[in-house]
Amino acid sequence: MFSRIRFDRKFIFGAVVILIAALSLTMAPTARAVNSVPDAMPTGSETLLYSFGVGPTPDKCKAEDGANPRGSLTYVSATGLLFGRTSTTTSKGPGFGTIFQLLPSGSSYVVDNYFAGAKTDGADPENNAMTLVGNVLYGTTLTGGQHSNGAIFSINDDGSGYSSPLLFNFPASGTKNYSAQPFSCFDSVGSVLYGMTSLGGKSGNGAIFSFDTSTSTYTRVYSFDGRHGSDPHGQLILDPNGKTFYGMTQTGGTANVGVVFSFSSTCSPAKSKCKTKFKVLHNFSANGSNGATPDHGTLVQSGATLYGLTENGGKYGNGTLFSIRTNGKHFTILQNFGTPGSNDGISPLGSLLLDGTTLYGTTKSGGNKGNGSVFQINTDGTGYDRIWDFQNGASDGQKPDDDVILLNGTLYGMTELGGQCGFGAIFALVPPP
Repeated sequence: MFSRIRFDRKFIFGAVVILIAALSLTMAPTARAVNSVPDAMPTGSETLLYSFGVGPTPDKCKAEDGANPRGSLTYVSATGLLFGRTSTTTSKGPGFGTIFQLLPSGSSYVVDNYFAGAKTDGADPENNAMTLVGNVLYGTTLTGGQHSNGAIFSINDDGSGYSSPLLFNFPASGTKNYSAQPFSCFDSVGSVLYGMTSLGGKSGNGAIFSFDTSTSTYTRVYSFDGRHGSDPHGQLILDPNGKTFYGMTQTGGTANVGVVFSFSSTCSPAKSKCKTKFKVLHNFSANGSNGATPDHGTLVQSGATLYGLTENGGKYGNGTLFSIRTNGKHFTILQNFGTPGSNDGISPLGSLLLDGTTLYGTTKSGGNKGNGSVFQINTDGTGYDRIWDFQNGASDGQKPDDDVILLNGTLYGMTELGGQCGFGAIFALVPPP
């Protein structure tokens, strides 16, 4: 069984902070866009939809409920429901996490499954959102399962039919047997799910795998070797061309602070072999000048441009938002987080949401109360706006850990902490016009 050594997210970059006036730069392979100074106060309007642990008696904390969500939500248009997972449960719950549903209004909250943990069920579902294929949601747990190295599960889009037994148990030894401990969920091609594990593979640095839901066939298709990336915590995305995946790793690469990569696999059924192609598009730098350690971020794509977040690095050491061409050229910092003397967001852990030419995201810390923020920015790096700061007290969530989704002009997301009982919350946020 693997033992995990978690990477220290808060290492200090030894750079002298210099506050300079905004400059207009021409895009080049290592160009830096102007860092926008955030507004003094947020500009959106937020509603707390649900506090984990509250009810059914008003103003009382429920005996058993989900708690501390670290992922994001999935909207199912066929049923009109939002689905999500929590990484654990309240102090009186079983402690291994939940799958839940609720309406976008915040009503009709139901726990569909309490994870039971090893050896029969998964435990500790982590990042991103469950993946909808047809009328079935698929997801992963970081631990639990038969060997305590995580699992793949499914549940119907109405909350019924949780997979028992599990669809797949990640094995005890990922070096020779597949891979282990997935932090995130999937991108799908037909009935085949593609994902990543943080451990295992040939050298123990993690792997890319596929899982065919129609045949329950698991295949390890690529092993990270460290030099070209290691310990991926995020999710793959598939280029509209249907042939190339893009992703990031938290560590590894030339400076051991992560990479952006592309990956493709062409299989020959006649020869029962697959030809893979892996390319590092960008190595994040040791001094953090171009960002470092993308935690569980998933890239988003517009045309031939990818956009992503790093938790650390940048001008102030507090994380970046960047763009890069799909061929690896024209890497550009669009935003340096944590502008000194401001209430800017700090440490963007999650992924971005792209709507037209506007990007939305969250930061785990910063904002006017230090509890994190939601921001928007144009894809050309202009118009950065901190649209919500999470507040202190029981009336708001605190510390968002992943991305938001957009539904009918409203952003929906979750916070790991805060809410009435301190176990986290689900919120709705109307961005400024």
